[in-house]
Amino acid sequence: MRSNVRSIALIVRFLLELALVVASAWSAWSLADGVWRWVLALLVPAAVVVVWGRFLSPRAPVALPFAVRIAMETGLFVGAAVALWAAGAPMAGVALAVVWALDRVVLAATAGEKSPLEG
Repeated sequence: MRSNVRSIALIVRFLLELALVVASAWSAWSLADGVWRWVLALLVPAAVVVVWGRFLSPRAPVALPFAVRIAMETGLFVGAAVALWAAGAPMAGVALAVVWALDRVVLAATAGEKSPLEG
């Protein structure tokens, strides 16, 4: 049963990762003007993808201490939530932050379980 809960939390985590990239692109587009709108709408989500893939993904090539990983993840999600708020989508920002926080709690509570999604 708990492995099913963990599997659902892992799926939600993946969807949150996608939402993080979309939120960063949309926020950059909304907050910038002119040519910077295009530049930032491409570079900001690209930077998020690189940071996530290099340091935070399950198979990240750079192993960081758990506390550092959580701090980086928190920074990305809180930053995206604040950016959404600043770009005129406060409810989307709150929703992103709340769903991410709840998902982290569920993942921590099911840490001893092995999901089939974790290979």
